[in-house]
Amino acid sequence: MSRKSERRKTAAARQATTQPTEAKPTQWRTTQETLVITQISRTKLHKATKAGTFPKPIKIGKKCVWIDSEIKQWMGR
Repeated sequence: MSRKSERRKTAAARQATTQPTEAKPTQWRTTQETLVITQISRTKLHKATKAGTFPKPIKIGKKCVWIDSEIKQWMGR
């Protein structure tokens, strides 16, 4: 067995033990989608985020995205 195939097998085994088998994928919402879902203005969204009363966004390049489950939790669903 080559070293490369050994590394693949150990990496696959490590991944199988560390990740849950039935995890839901994380769904992200863009700023526009977040505004539509929450029905608040862009200004209020940014003020609430800065104040810590709304979940913090994740910055990906120039875009900010919010985690859908955190938005729903904030809304009380």
